[in-house]
Amino acid sequence: MERDKYTGKENRIFCSLKYFLESKACYGKSRHKDKEEAREKYKAEHGGSLEGWNPSKLPGIYSFATMRTYISQMRPFARYCAEHGARRVSAVTKEMGEAYLRHLAEQGKSGWTISTAASAINKAVDWDLSPKALGLPGRRKKSIRKCREGDAYTEKEYGTYKDQITIARAIGARRSSIYNKKDPNKLITPNRCVRNEDGIVVGIRLIEKGGKVRVAPVLNGYRDAVTEIVNRASSERGADVPLFDSYGGHVRNHRLRAEYAAALLHQLEDERKAGGPFFGGAFKLEDYCHLKGKDKKRKTKTAGHDTDLIGAVSGALGHNRVEVVLRHYLYLY
Repeated sequence: MERDKYTGKENRIFCSLKYFLESKACYGKSRHKDKEEAREKYKAEHGGSLEGWNPSKLPGIYSFATMRTYISQMRPFARYCAEHGARRVSAVTKEMGEAYLRHLAEQGKSGWTISTAASAINKAVDWDLSPKALGLPGRRKKSIRKCREGDAYTEKEYGTYKDQITIARAIGARRSSIYNKKDPNKLITPNRCVRNEDGIVVGIRLIEKGGKVRVAPVLNGYRDAVTEIVNRASSERGADVPLFDSYGGHVRNHRLRAEYAAALLHQLEDERKAGGPFFGGAFKLEDYCHLKGKDKKRKTKTAGHDTDLIGAVSGALGHNRVEVVLRHYLYLY
């Protein structure tokens, strides 16, 4: 990076904002546990009431990816503040933050970009900037196009990454579990695979955001293919070595997760219609359906599907929220 392309003011502000973010790193800690502790503390401070409590606003940052995203937002914000009179971070005001979000909107940035910038700034300096309150574009599902339209991969990409794509499609894994340079200890290895009594891989243990561990069920129709891939990798690379050492950056992995969500919901519905067992007999429904809060108060049917089955799909994806599945994954059902 060329140092002379940035002004001294911009660099001072950026470095301070970056430091604020990095001081909130909670890598390896349980976000769920911290949320529960924050919940109880809030109740104790407010007479047992949770009115006004926002469970999504914890002070820490639990994901390397989130930290990278937030830090990437600090440079343009620091530049804007320097250009508008701030010489150091102590001179950066909330009004500048609001003006910066309006500036992004004037540049034609999407609601998703503006919301990400607001979240990053709020985390760095403990503000409560709200694009909605400022009348700026919000994040809308219909504005998502990259993964929702077209194929998940090209013919050439499939030829190169067939095994990676098969695993992603079979268990709905995030890209970071299949291959990433930042944290190879979280990658899938043969010894993290769950097998049935016949030696067939029926699930894969994943370590994902914030160190959260889950076993992703393998779709019934992919068990043989996944077992072959895992066995081959174990024989050629070793049981403790990641399955893969590359993955195409342009493969639309989120679309593969959506394919998994749709296929798993179809599978569970077919299994219920046939009288079970669920997950091909490998797991129980309650292993993945953990309805809480508003989800627990839902009717037995949600958007035309059995609520508990959507809950199980959500759990299999590592979310445990019905609304997330409905809004972001079932467009391929």
